[in-house]
Amino acid sequence: MIRKANKDDLVHILQIVNDTIIVMKEEGNDQWNEQYPTSQIFQQDLEQGSLYVKEEERQIVGSITIDQNEAEEYNAISWTYPNRKAVVFHRLCVNPSSRKGGLATLLIQFAENYAKSIGVQYMKIDTYSLNKKAQQLFLKNGYTNVGEMHYQGKENGFYCYEKSL
Repeated sequence: MIRKANKDDLVHILQIVNDTIIVMKEEGNDQWNEQYPTSQIFQQDLEQGSLYVKEEERQIVGSITIDQNEAEEYNAISWTYPNRKAVVFHRLCVNPSSRKGGLATLLIQFAENYAKSIGVQYMKIDTYSLNKKAQQLFLKNGYTNVGEMHYQGKENGFYCYEKSL
């Protein structure tokens, strides 16, 4: 089941994020760290009604933020449809112990179905250039790499992806 998150879910989401940061560090990927994403960011997502969780057997196993908020840095990217409304998903995470089961794909499909339900046929996402797993996931789900931007003060760039629904 995928549902809107509630305040009680935040502690579970943050634990998944902390576990994910450990795995990312082991993989040489510093996209997420102690400075990002923070509990305040997830609290804002919750307050805006854009935070969703994947629940299995009454346990939170993943989360995703779905909205239409594009980073200012997106303006420098050569999107295929620059004037088209888009839905963006952010902070996709799956409990490391639940990976390889297709949960991330389910969360992406949920975001795409959400977009369609509000009449939007275009998705955008970005990920860190060192996050090879996310890049493979996006490509596997039909997203196309359309450019690179610099973001969040990171030394390495972020790759931007899009998908027409």
